[in-house]
Amino acid sequence: MARETLLYDHRFWDRVLGPEYKKLDLNHRLHLIFSLVLYLNVVLLQLLEFIFDSSITAVRRKSGRFMGYFASGKDPLRRFPPAVIFRKWHENFPDATPYLHDMIQDCAAEIILEESDEIINDRQLKIKSSTLTHTSIQEMLSPGALIHIFKEHAPFTWKLLWTFAASPNRYRKRMAAALDPDENEIEGEDADVDLEDDPNIDDTVEVNRDLLPKSMKGFSRNPVFAVLVSMSMLAFVRNRATNSLPLLCGLFFKIEGTSARSMRMLSNVGMCVSSRTVERVKESVSRDAIEHAKALAHSGNLFVVVFDNINLYLRKFQQRITNRNSMIHATNCAVIGVDAKDIEIKSAVSLNEKLNLRGGRAKATMEDVMPTLEDDKKLREGEEAIIVEMILQYTPGAEKWKNRAEMLKRARKDIPLERPIPTTKTDTRPLGVFDVNEGSKKGVIDLLTLISERVGMTAAEWSSKVRVFIGDWLSSSNFRAARRERKNDITSMKRLEYGEELSQLFHFALQATVMLMKTHLGDSIDDPILLAAHKGLLQRIWDVKNANYAAAKSLIRHSLIARLLHIVMVLKGLQQWSDLKNWEPNDYDELKNLASKIYDSFCTTAAAQKALAANDAWSAQDIFFIRDALLFCYFEQSVAWADPERVLRVMRYWCLSFRGAGQHNYARECAEILLKFKYEVAPALRGLLERSWFVNRFGRDGHWIAADLYLEHLNLLVKRIFIAQGNGVTIDYIMHKGSACVEVFRNASHLVAEFFGNPDRNRRSKEIAFQEDMRVLVEDMDALHLHRGFREHSVSKPVEDIMVLGAQNWSDKFEEFKASTTYDPALEHPVFPLSDSESDSGSTRSSNSEEADEESSGEADEESSGDQTCC
Repeated sequence: MARETLLYDHRFWDRVLGPEYKKLDLNHRLHLIFSLVLYLNVVLLQLLEFIFDSSITAVRRKSGRFMGYFASGKDPLRRFPPAVIFRKWHENFPDATPYLHDMIQDCAAEIILEESDEIINDRQLKIKSSTLTHTSIQEMLSPGALIHIFKEHAPFTWKLLWTFAASPNRYRKRMAAALDPDENEIEGEDADVDLEDDPNIDDTVEVNRDLLPKSMKGFSRNPVFAVLVSMSMLAFVRNRATNSLPLLCGLFFKIEGTSARSMRMLSNVGMCVSSRTVERVKESVSRDAIEHAKALAHSGNLFVVVFDNINLYLRKFQQRITNRNSMIHATNCAVIGVDAKDIEIKSAVSLNEKLNLRGGRAKATMEDVMPTLEDDKKLREGEEAIIVEMILQYTPGAEKWKNRAEMLKRARKDIPLERPIPTTKTDTRPLGVFDVNEGSKKGVIDLLTLISERVGMTAAEWSSKVRVFIGDWLSSSNFRAARRERKNDITSMKRLEYGEELSQLFHFALQATVMLMKTHLGDSIDDPILLAAHKGLLQRIWDVKNANYAAAKSLIRHSLIARLLHIVMVLKGLQQWSDLKNWEPNDYDELKNLASKIYDSFCTTAAAQKALAANDAWSAQDIFFIRDALLFCYFEQSVAWADPERVLRVMRYWCLSFRGAGQHNYARECAEILLKFKYEVAPALRGLLERSWFVNRFGRDGHWIAADLYLEHLNLLVKRIFIAQGNGVTIDYIMHKGSACVEVFRNASHLVAEFFGNPDRNRRSKEIAFQEDMRVLVEDMDALHLHRGFREHSVSKPVEDIMVLGAQNWSDKFEEFKASTTYDPALEHPVFPLSDSESDSGSTRSSNSEEADEESSGEADEESSGDQTCC
């Protein structure tokens, strides 16, 4: 046995048997070999042990070939020789089958135990809640990485479970045949099965095709997921420290609102960690998120601080002692990094440069806040592009147009961008909730002090540079009022000189929807072409006096799109909705010419004046609405593409419209921003302020949102997703566990949902209902003979142009506004208070909408001059 060669070589057998025995057929040679085994009285077990234990090269070569797998073999059943022997045992020795199974089970058990030990000893699969950070939560808790780890440590167990989960059955064969009938024909009893009527088929399941082998057809569930979760559950049950996937699943269930009882049950079966563990993770990740925000503040890069109030209504069952309803008034905050490309950082944060430019607006005139002829020209270019895109997007049957994709690309290229910000992914870092109400001057001052403390800066360090604070109009107004009243304090920190406030764009859009609803609501009887009538036709049931932003915006856009589609019908000589459905433009240039005609006849103040001259109040109202609604869409498009020049152009128009609609606060805020940008900020600081308006979460062109809308999204997560249950809703809980961590956990939830085939839902299902809404509105306008020339129509109230009213109002108020806001070096700050008539009457900040969709919704706050509590 120790020798490297056999004791008997070819020469020995040539002497004994002779060379003629080598010419025998296989059957005779096998008989000869076994007769020798019988003649020498060799036990078969001894022979097999010699074959597989021998160190002799010739023997090992033969036994190695026996144990090999030959993928190129013609007979699939003989590609693995041991499997042939195993099948023969089953066929010829049925009495020995139980013993064979026991032997295989014992061997498999030893292999599985060894693999299980490797899994539970792997440090990558053991995650301590105290070590999780905002970055490691995605690196460590990656389902894709877990698959690789499990396959590497437990290949036998993985293949065993995979065989169980991925083996074909009759149902999958039918599915595969239905998907590819040429390759798999349905035969026998299954041939008459109608798969569409099979109650077991769930066609709503989305299979992750990146993980599923292409050869596996007919699967409605991905076997990879089942194997991954099964192995993770088994490892977690054996050793709770092996918790990578259970922790990720626990976070997902908690984020998506799974009850504590359900999580306890899932934890018992090893599917996820307990609710208490998730709470510990929330606390540790919250601490790390705050440290992450502090790192940005100390990095030397440009950053801004955005904050807004967050109000939570506590009902009786959420309180421990008292039996009264109450509210938590807090402030949510985030630090946002600003791309410093082409911005001189030292100049942007130079406090001396900022202070030296104070009072520059003394040279301002009324023309600085009035739209110019250049504004009219640029606005027309942008709004015509919007009209073209709306026709391409929303005309019924447009998806069947030839070259529609190319026309959409041209329409997007034709968007007249002027000074867009370079597209980068915005660095957003939540700082968490503060136990302070920033709705007053005192509250704003307290908040800024707490922010400086949380980011770890001393008063001298915090006030040594310009700090940009962004929020709604009330926050900016309170900060300016507090700074004016502290003009004689002893330090720069106390005088609030370091602060540069800037009102944000989402709240401007919010107030614009209020303005449009107020101006163009009308009465469904006297004004059948205004929003009240369209609201009734579309069966919208929300309260117009307290309109949700998303609902109001939806009504405005639907009404605008329907009017444009009806105008297309009129200009193209189409009589019915079905005719519009069958219409198709010849090319893109035809759409551009059509948009130009629409703009000239139905989108300008001059067109509305012609309608009024013809005593057609309906057409005048219609044109004024289209003009104002297109301006709103122009503003939203400017935000989506992060073009501050276009935003400022819109503010010149809204400066008049807000005045004309009686929304004086935001009219003055438009003027405040226009004058500040022109006279009182250095170019570098202006670049910082302009870029602070926009946030791009994904780093994609055309996907910017307003910075305060991003904060509204965080507010929604705090108020609806990460809120405690019952009487656990306290400000301490929100501060330490439910505010700074929300963005990290939302990303974790998105990671799990994407991996397991349940991504964020799009809104394609609403397209059919949308087209039906358009049909109803278009047919109603056609019945009223709208857009088919002027006819005499009167209304109960005179039709007025809010821009004209605003311009008249500003001519009387501009000098008063300038005097009350211009810095006087001798008096330190203006001392002329605004008159009572300048404040919007009866409006207070109230949170009347708690829905902040990722694209277009948020808290609808109405602001006034606010609480003027002494600071």
